[in-house]
Amino acid sequence: MAIGAPNHSLDAASHVALVLFSAGHTLAAIEARHVAGLAKSAHLPRCANAEYLLLNAPLLSVAPTHWLTLQDANGAWQLGVTGDVVLAHTPITELFPLPSLIAARHVSPALRGLAMSNQTVRLLFDGAALNPALALQP
Repeated sequence: MAIGAPNHSLDAASHVALVLFSAGHTLAAIEARHVAGLAKSAHLPRCANAEYLLLNAPLLSVAPTHWLTLQDANGAWQLGVTGDVVLAHTPITELFPLPSLIAARHVSPALRGLAMSNQTVRLLFDGAALNPALALQP
């Protein structure tokens, strides 16, 4: 199954497909509808490291282990992530708005909320709001 492919056996009104990954040491998620593919290496001219783009964090010495392909107005680009990449069908009851303290202080305009997956909290980012031009190249 492709990452963004819907699973019609789940009730679309009660679940959302999320791509789960890590950005450095932070657990993150993006709606699967924004992810067009997955690769082991970067092969597109526009790339961004997830840790830097999503969290405005200094780059660690750990190189991305996977590259998610996303689309924007300028075409396809890749987001470098670390660790495993998993497609999860998450109940919408497990999605939460940002707590007010985080909402007031976060630095990423793409950070939208929190997602629970397997009893683990992840930062939920809007794939359509990501801009690879705002990140350092890998």
